[in-house]
This record gives sequence, C-alpha cells and structure tokens, in this order.
Amino acid sequence: MIVFFLFVFFITNLTAQESMTIISISPFYTHGKYSNEIDSDSKALYGTLNLDGDLISTFGIDLISLKHNNWDYKQNTYYLSFTKKISDYYVKISGALCKGDYLDNKFSFLNYQDKNFSFTTEFIYKYNWQYYGVGFNYFNSSKGWQIVESGNLTLRYEAFLDYYNYLSVRPNIYLENKGKKLISISSKFIHWFNSDFLANISLTIGKRKYYFDNDLLTIYNQYETQKFVFGVALNYSLFNYLTISSGYQHKKFEEYNVNYFFLGFRSEFFL
Repeated sequence: MIVFFLFVFFITNLTAQESMTIISISPFYTHGKYSNEIDSDSKALYGTLNLDGDLISTFGIDLISLKHNNWDYKQNTYYLSFTKKISDYYVKISGALCKGDYLDNKFSFLNYQDKNFSFTTEFIYKYNWQYYGVGFNYFNSSKGWQIVESGNLTLRYEAFLDYYNYLSVRPNIYLENKGKKLISISSKFIHWFNSDFLANISLTIGKRKYYFDNDLLTIYNQYETQKFVFGVALNYSLFNYLTISSGYQHKKFEEYNVNYFFLGFRSEFFL
C-alpha cells in the first residue's frame, strides 16, 4: 500500500574511495500525488559515517503519512546499513523495519496495523572501475492476520563509462511464498556536467513487489504490483560541504499511478 521515493546520494560507490573519515547528514522531504485521490508526505533523515572508505554505516528514519477522504495512514520506517571493503570486494548488509497504522474515518472495525521487515546481503567485486554484484533480500510483510514472505535475487553491473558518466543495471527476480514470480530490471545513468552539478536518470521496467533498494535505503512495501518507474534528479553543490538534490519520479501500478516530487540536502563533515 505504501510507496515512497527518497533519493539518497549514492554513498556506497563514490565515497568508498575517500581516504578520510566523513560524517554526512541528509534530510529529505517528498510529496506524492496518487491518481486515486491520495496524497502522501514523507519527512526523512539519514546519517552516514564513512571510516576511511573501509567501513560505511548509515542510519535512516522516515515518517510518512497518507490522506484520503475516508481514511488516514501513518508509517514509521527505520533503516540501517553497513558496507565493508575488503581489498577489491565489498560486503553490504542492510535492513529496514516499518510499522504503520490505518485509521478509517467512519468504521473503526476496519482499522489495522501492518509491519514490514526487510534484510539484504550483497557481495560486490570491483574490477577496473566496474562493479559486479549479487544480492539476496528477505521480505516479511504482515497486514492484520495476512502474512507474506518473499525473496528478491538482484544482480548488479555498474561502471564509470568515463570521467563524466556512470551506468548502473540491476535485474531482479521476485519469489513469493504464495507462488507469485516477478521479473524486473532497473537502470540508472548519471552524468556530471562539472564537479558541482550532476543529473541522474532512472528507469525500471517489468513487475516487482516488496522491494528494498540497499543503495538508496528505500523500501517499497506496497501490496499492489509495480509495473513501471521513471525518475530524474538534479544535484548541485552549493559549496564544498553542502549539496542540494531535487527531482521527480513517476510510478505505475496495476491499479493507479503516483507522481513524486522531492527536495533534500546533504551536508558533510571531514574529520
């Protein structure tokens, strides 16, 4: 039921090259407009500690609310991620926990709580500025007495095409304990116009459900099946330690569409 988009700067691949300790703070606001007369608002905060590029840890919290004429929904989500560099290899361990409350404005017996838990482990190999990875995600979603368990197998190929362009391709296979199987592929293209300004275009085709992005630390815990995603983001460094990010994303589901608009900042402190 709940989907949201928060662009968090791709910390794991780029800042992992730094040879110093960095602390970064990233607040974000996202507004969503649904085709079925639902509005969503998300306020999130992420914090990252990068220890000389060898160990990166990130914590995030997101508070989201959805409003409809007949009901309200509020959800709190917590994220935690660790990336360990071992020579040319990376091990990424990420998790998310979210709890939601649905309140019907007319009939209280329709109220319910839902919980979602996601855990991802990924292994990545770096070779000549190219990244090859394989990751597995476990997802548990409960809505009242309904419980769904699923797994996602995601492959990764990412590369710096040259000094100004970066490409990411991540095919995904979704398997559900109720027998559902879905296949999708996500891609991202990043272009640096200069050292301060970059554009990010993302595209997902195919079907997916209960998905967790361990790069962006974004959880997609919608009950409906997602069919298509397109997004664009612009990032500009106002000065050395502060970057502003804004963008748009369109998502198509089987029953409705959603348009998201977001704005965020990232501040860095070097120790």
